[in-house]
Amino acid sequence: MGPAFVSALEKTKLKGLALEADYQLQVEDAVLFSEYDKVIVVDASKKGKEPFGWRKLRPARKCSFTTHALPPEAVLDLCLTLYGKKPQAFLLAIRGYDFEIGEGLSPAAGRNLRAALRFFENKFYSATPDDGASAIIKIPAKLKREKHRHGKKQKRSPGA
Repeated sequence: MGPAFVSALEKTKLKGLALEADYQLQVEDAVLFSEYDKVIVVDASKKGKEPFGWRKLRPARKCSFTTHALPPEAVLDLCLTLYGKKPQAFLLAIRGYDFEIGEGLSPAAGRNLRAALRFFENKFYSATPDDGASAIIKIPAKLKREKHRHGKKQKRSPGA
């Protein structure tokens, strides 16, 4: 659902967004979060509110047996611990129904995705400095990103 959301937003040409897409958060995403004042994590929800849920995220230590997939609250905690940064962060959880590998979006999930996009576009355009969005992140892109530093273009690897 997250990659579909990012793909749809790329087509809208909204200004002021940094868009990333992948399938899970990892410890490396703490540096990515630290680069923004506001972050929105978009993900599918198996049992969540229909058509989507929206909530503010807070840093929290969440332990698991692996560091290959982390909840966004744990990434925020790492961002604060490692980089001293605490971006405003939100979760947009879009209700999905079929989660088999290789499945496309069901008609109901497609409707939920479109509702979440309308919600986001309305929120983005009516945003104030206190609640606006400056980044949409559904985990880092597998594609290389370009970053400008000191007037020069630099390539970034996905986990950098």
